[in-house]
Amino acid sequence: MLVKMSEKLYVQLKCEIEKVKAVENDPFKILSAVLKCIRSVLKELKEYILKNPFKDEAEQINFFKYIKPKFYCLRIYYLEKYNVETSLPAGDAETLKSFYRGELKAVGRFFQHIAFHYQYYRLGATELDNLYFVRGIEVQSVLLPEVPELDPEFATSCDYLFSKIKAYELLQDFVLTALNKLDPLGSHISVAEKELPELKWTGDKVNLVEIIYGLYFTGQLNNGNADIAVIIRFMEKHLQIDLSRAYRDFIDIRNRKTTSPTRYIEQMRESIHKRVDDDLALKRPRKNPYKSIP
Repeated sequence: MLVKMSEKLYVQLKCEIEKVKAVENDPFKILSAVLKCIRSVLKELKEYILKNPFKDEAEQINFFKYIKPKFYCLRIYYLEKYNVETSLPAGDAETLKSFYRGELKAVGRFFQHIAFHYQYYRLGATELDNLYFVRGIEVQSVLLPEVPELDPEFATSCDYLFSKIKAYELLQDFVLTALNKLDPLGSHISVAEKELPELKWTGDKVNLVEIIYGLYFTGQLNNGNADIAVIIRFMEKHLQIDLSRAYRDFIDIRNRKTTSPTRYIEQMRESIHKRVDDDLALKRPRKNPYKSIP
């Protein structure tokens, strides 16, 4: 029940954030509205777990290791993103590239500073979960960075750190995207990527938007932390298509009255099933027409 409830809340939060970004242009107004949305959802999550105690330790660990950080990381990310956007220096492209590279180094230093816990996070380790993600257990370790004052009812030793890791991965994606726009052939792009053949989306634009939001809402990229704007820019760059109206296209998809909002995904599903059925039919052994003749 907790997982379903949190997934529903997460989808609602993402939609609210996209609505804010669709109607606001001022970075401070965007930040204020987004933080308000996140605070509201976190409050709802807290009230839910206080009214519905965890059924066992495993459920508590899952909540503080995966569910809460998925929400709280957005608060940290949008604050850090705002700081980057409002600190951009005046100057030419080289000045901006130098600034963004400095931001990437700062993110890298953070990951180096928490190297042990970052590896624990990246490897999906579980050996210390009962210390890191259970309420009321204090971990005294020089490896743990300072964290804000913890709410004993809604925090554990490491849920904030995992939230910050997720946020900094998002921030890294944001900065890399900005840097790639300024320097598409820069050293931050791997040689292997440069050697890939070009691909261009030639289907209906709305079909690609349907796929993008499907990836976004099901959390398939960067452990569910990839921002919708980053995914859209990635698709624009690598599939050579203008998706500036992606949010409006999604609104049209959501408001479909005569067809399903997942029309194209269902078409893909049918095509895959047909191909699998055809392949299986070819592999079935043919009956010997003379076998039953005495």
